[in-house]
Amino acid sequence: MPSDYYCIYRVAYHMRLIIVRHGESEWNRIGRYQGQYDAPLSEMGVRQADALAERLRTESFHTIYASPLQRARLTGEAVHRFHPDTPFVIEPAVIEIDHGDWAGLMVDEVIAKYGNGLREWRLHPTRSHMPGGESFSDILKRVLDFKERLIQTHPDQTVLVSTHDVVVKILVADALGMHMDGINRIWVTNASISVIEYGSDLTYLASLSEAAHLSKLEVVRGAW
Repeated sequence: MPSDYYCIYRVAYHMRLIIVRHGESEWNRIGRYQGQYDAPLSEMGVRQADALAERLRTESFHTIYASPLQRARLTGEAVHRFHPDTPFVIEPAVIEIDHGDWAGLMVDEVIAKYGNGLREWRLHPTRSHMPGGESFSDILKRVLDFKERLIQTHPDQTVLVSTHDVVVKILVADALGMHMDGINRIWVTNASISVIEYGSDLTYLASLSEAAHLSKLEVVRGAW
């Protein structure tokens, strides 16, 4: 194999991906399922987004991508304020999973009405299809297709994606080579930072749910 082949391959396929989960939404705050419902950031969520933006102000990004849902879009826009010359792209592929009939219900209501389905989602998400909503295979395909598109589009660049809980978990599990049934064992804090390095031979999870910038703003809850 020519000596320069490895270098060419490395340059063509290396990318640093900084993934942020949106700040706390009003529905996160009260424990209501939201999925693709466009719940606004809570007052705490706005403060979290500002703290996240301050933490990332010295970073350099080629492009910032954000889900169209306002909780993720506004979180991404908070970061973008410190990087006004960086392209800001609304990306439907990183929207949250559609919770279907669960959307708008409180956690105890989902347990009461859809207990078996909720247990399946928690333990075996790859088999899950929320009633009236999206199957796991649907969100898995759109997220991993987006990842491959990023790798092809941004060789040797750093990009930021402002997105949602399930999207972050899928990208992390994919980076680690985990079975996707394990994604709900991953905890992702609101307004946290996870970093994945896509190398020419291996993919590395460099950081998971980093939230030191939040200090007392961090809100931690049990898994739903």
